[in-house]
Amino acid sequence: MSKPLRTAGVVVGMYALLVLGIRFAGGGVGWGPALLIALVLTPLALWLTWLRRRMRERAREWGQRRFRPWPEERHR
Repeated sequence: MSKPLRTAGVVVGMYALLVLGIRFAGGGVGWGPALLIALVLTPLALWLTWLRRRMRERAREWGQRRFRPWPEERHR
């Protein structure tokens, strides 16, 4: 399966799960509002996932680049 097709599947699956979760969560939300709310929440969830992944990669890169000891440990 190609990457764009897999990404589209993830987005559609997340949207469907959000719609069902919002619709049947017990808040009395109808199908129309559930579809609209999920339309807003899906890109937000995808962006937060991307942001978390990027921050973890940056932290990992920073940790690998730092090979010198801290200044306090250097004087021992």
